[in-house]
Amino acid sequence: MRITIWMLILLALPHLLGCGYTPGYRLPRGVQRISIPIFRNETIPFRREIEFSLTRAVKREFQLRTTADLVAQEDADAVLYGTVLHFREGVLVESANGTIQEQGIGVRVSLRLERVRDQRVLIERVVEDLVSYSVPAGESVELAMEEAVQEIARRLIAELEPWYEQSR
Repeated sequence: MRITIWMLILLALPHLLGCGYTPGYRLPRGVQRISIPIFRNETIPFRREIEFSLTRAVKREFQLRTTADLVAQEDADAVLYGTVLHFREGVLVESANGTIQEQGIGVRVSLRLERVRDQRVLIERVVEDLVSYSVPAGESVELAMEEAVQEIARRLIAELEPWYEQSR
C-alpha cells in the first residue's frame, strides 16, 4: 500500500510542479486559432493538384501536432499561407545498361504565418524534401508522391515552432 502511494506521488509530481512540457508543437504567442487556405501552385512545369494534396496533409498534421484550433479565416488569429515553389521528378540511379534503378521526387514549399490583426509576418520559411523510390523493387510513384507530401507537411508544421522567441 505504501509503495502504491509513493508511485502515485512520483507519477503526479511533474503535473503538480508544472514541468512546462506540452505535446506537439507550439505556435507563436497569441496564436490559438489558425486558418490554412489552399496553397498556391507556382510549379514550372505546372504540376496539377499538388497544392490540394499538400494543403490537406498540412491541415491534418496541424490538427495532430498542435493544440491550436483550425478555423475559417475570418475567425483566425493568424493565417498560414503556403506556396508550392518547385516539384520535380527525376532519375537518381541508373544501371550500367541504362535501366533506371532509383527515381526521386523533390518538393520545395514556402511558408508564411501572418497575424490577422496587423498583417505582421510571424514566421517565414522555405522547406524542401526529396523522396526516392525504386520501381524495380516494387515501389510506385504514387506511394512516393504520397510519402513526399506527408513528409513536407510534417516539416512545414515543425517550422511553425517559434525558435526565435525562446532565445529572447
